[in-house]
Amino acid sequence: MSVLRYSKYRFLTVGFACLLVVWPLAEGLAQTEACAVIESHPETPASSAYAKGQYSRAEDLYGQALAAAPGDLRLAAGLVQTLLHEGSVSQAAARVSKMMAVDPNSAVTLTAEAEVQLRQGEPWLALETLKAAVAQDKCYARGYLIRSRVLRIDSMYASERQEIESAYAIDPTDPDIRHAFLRVVSPAHDIAAIHESLATMKDMDGETRQKATDSMESMMPLLTENSQTCKVLPGVESAVLPLMPSYLDPKHIEGYRLDVQLAQTKARLLVDTAASGLYITRAMADQIGLKAEAGMPPGTVHADRVTIGPLEFRDCMVGVSETPFAGKGAGFIGTDMFASYLITLNLPQARLVLDPLPKLPGILPGDRMEAAELQGFSPVYHRQQYLMEPVMVNSKTRKLFILDTGIRFSTMTPEVAHSVSTTKVNFTNAVQTVTGATLQVFRDSFDMQFANLSLGNQSHVLEFDPSAVAQNSGMQVAGMLGFDMLHGLVLHLDYRDGLVKFESPTGEGVSGGGASVASAAIDGEKMECPRIEDRELPTEAAIEAKVVSTLDSSHLKPGKEVTVNVVNEYSTDKCTLPAGSYLTGHITMAGSAKGGGTSELALVFDHGQCDGHAPGELTLKVIGLVAPPDQYVGLHTALPAQVAGGGRTVAEVSVGTFDTNLNPGGPPHTIHPGIVMGYPKIKLDPVGGPGCSARLTSSEANVQLWIGSEFLLMMMVSR
Repeated sequence: MSVLRYSKYRFLTVGFACLLVVWPLAEGLAQTEACAVIESHPETPASSAYAKGQYSRAEDLYGQALAAAPGDLRLAAGLVQTLLHEGSVSQAAARVSKMMAVDPNSAVTLTAEAEVQLRQGEPWLALETLKAAVAQDKCYARGYLIRSRVLRIDSMYASERQEIESAYAIDPTDPDIRHAFLRVVSPAHDIAAIHESLATMKDMDGETRQKATDSMESMMPLLTENSQTCKVLPGVESAVLPLMPSYLDPKHIEGYRLDVQLAQTKARLLVDTAASGLYITRAMADQIGLKAEAGMPPGTVHADRVTIGPLEFRDCMVGVSETPFAGKGAGFIGTDMFASYLITLNLPQARLVLDPLPKLPGILPGDRMEAAELQGFSPVYHRQQYLMEPVMVNSKTRKLFILDTGIRFSTMTPEVAHSVSTTKVNFTNAVQTVTGATLQVFRDSFDMQFANLSLGNQSHVLEFDPSAVAQNSGMQVAGMLGFDMLHGLVLHLDYRDGLVKFESPTGEGVSGGGASVASAAIDGEKMECPRIEDRELPTEAAIEAKVVSTLDSSHLKPGKEVTVNVVNEYSTDKCTLPAGSYLTGHITMAGSAKGGGTSELALVFDHGQCDGHAPGELTLKVIGLVAPPDQYVGLHTALPAQVAGGGRTVAEVSVGTFDTNLNPGGPPHTIHPGIVMGYPKIKLDPVGGPGCSARLTSSEANVQLWIGSEFLLMMMVSR
């Protein structure tokens, strides 16, 4: 929202002038009380051009002035500020280096360095540099201004306003400080004043009260980074929304989609943590009659009403794409649409949960909250729609990465990748996508550490051009944490407070380290397991359950929950499992081979959604494992091309040659327990794990089951 829109409503406060509270310029001005107020600055051609926003001209004029006075730090700082406005971050950094050679301890030099560090995506360094700058000169106003910018993306909104007020108390004539004061502090004072007036003026007529309320609501977005592309109607405190997997091919899920009702059309939009609001194709916008309105940004249309499950949104600004999306997708929906809620994006269980945020103590946005509901959350930087996570790459450098469930593979800039990699020649491989486009994949693997996660050996990282994100966010980022890293996690997002939490589907914290081998007994008691390997089971007795998140024995540990998706409806007189319902279980043993030997993974499935009800206890046995179609390397290659090349279910493949593969040497339409297809180095013992769970062993370093693999299960007992 612009300052112009804010000023449209500011006349309302004038009408309440006699009743408004007189607000002090700052609660924390003790640190600036001894500073002389700067009444005016000597105007130069360069500063005049800068104040008017003529940055190209200002750059030339500052350059000419510095040629005559190369040691003038304030002229140099003016040039740094100008270059940053033009997006020339590397040139600004080079100019700061020259300032360091003149006086590395000057508050002017240090503040200019902090500005560049912030734009380079290193806000934590900027804060340290600003601390040193204030120690040198507590009356250099711009130091407080730049600190306010860091605090804003750190969701410390009350502290941001205090820093701006401190800067304004010293230098109200600086154009950048004055702009910040008018854009943030003045609206905050007006909102607080209107709120108090509405509380005390009980006899105010309804029309005036509504105008005053509208005024507050229109100014509120100026005080935070929460981009509000729609107005959320009150009335729904919480909601659970189902997510639909979107398959790139029979093996790979590329993301999850959410049903959104636009006018009379239901659109299935990709859930994207790096998008803002709704983004659809121009063809869809034209089809449902969405039009641009006066004053709206280019490339957007207006939607009066949007519904998502029980939620209703009004007055929405919807982005449009002139070109079709890959895979004929309808578009994207940013999770910031739900920024007024505590968001749980449970990708393994394909659901989006919205809960109430902890209540704020006052009307104005404050600093990040500390509440019981937010225990275990970690701070992230929040700029517009982006949640930016500081990531340690290869234990060498800390950089900002954006959380992005809308991109299939994670990305990194070439500069960062080169700085942490030992690969010097042929650094990338060209990979062609299904759409025909060519992507560059780094020929190296990277270890990524952030929040409570340690994700090692990430080997499908794409080369990334950060220019578009830098233009949108005003900061340089190192890359995107994509769907490949996030798909197996539960993401808790708090946009208001700039907090995130990553969990496994069991609700526990996650670590990417290798799991240790568990004991082969439960509660210290050895169990006798019924052997079922010699029984021939009819194919119709098998439950097909698809793996929705890659399982890797090196990243799992006993107790971790496992979720699979029922492919076709399965029904008995005791239980009906609808297609698309979930079976859940847990890991009982996991271990990787060290120095040769055998890796292993044991698991059991014991809960399911019988008859569409809440998950209940079941007794299931894993009797077979079938790899995704493109993983077959042995018997699969003998299949007819029309079967080998596409998706399949047990019902479809239990004929002819393929059927005999489910029970080699046995009668047709039967399954031999322990059958493994498409994974030549994996063996299955249906009851060989702890507590008679299924045990998978491999001659490779890890047991890895890819998305799209199918467990064949037999129901023993249901309760």
